[in-house]
Amino acid sequence: MLKQEIDMLTDKDIAVYALYILGGWRKRIHTEDIALRCYQLAPSKFSWVKYPEYPDIAPTRFALEAAKKAENGALVKGESERKRIAQSIGGWILTEGGVQWIKLNKPRIEQYLGKHIPIGDRLSTDRKLKELLKSGAYKRFRDFGEKAEISHADFAESLICTVNTRGDILNERLDLLYSTGEKVGREEIKKYVNFCRRKFAQLLGGKEEENDAKT
Repeated sequence: MLKQEIDMLTDKDIAVYALYILGGWRKRIHTEDIALRCYQLAPSKFSWVKYPEYPDIAPTRFALEAAKKAENGALVKGESERKRIAQSIGGWILTEGGVQWIKLNKPRIEQYLGKHIPIGDRLSTDRKLKELLKSGAYKRFRDFGEKAEISHADFAESLICTVNTRGDILNERLDLLYSTGEKVGREEIKKYVNFCRRKFAQLLGGKEEENDAKT
């Protein structure tokens, strides 16, 4: 990534975008997870000075605190986790204003970051998308829509998972597929994700948010 390209984005731009692609439009994301993704997207901005091979959490934390302020649009809400406060929830989530900001600014941010997503992430995403499109569950949803009969096993298989896969992992796979559907302009993928969230809400932890209303 050329320096002049990355300099077109602020730390706030990258941090809020990182929160979004980690699923921060529907759940709280740990500060360290956001910091790691910021580093992967823009290592020159989010690394230590003396040891640039390591991510630095401070720029991410400062960027999120800035994005939280009303004068900056109140794009996120939350706080950094505190190790010594056992009851501190911590983590960050996009506000409604933040979701709207992402809708407006995502093309601009991805102009500089989209094609620079780490190759490992791209390959993993491509594989998951290909497996979804050829899965029996997705094909039944494509043919029958909301009336599609899809079992737990079929649903899990479409995400390259098993019936023993934990709900949090299934949620992460759905988040990734939804983001991918947005990126490649495939509304039917986003609709499949929403369908699965409703149908398997109990399995996923009772989360039935309608993603289409948020993005």
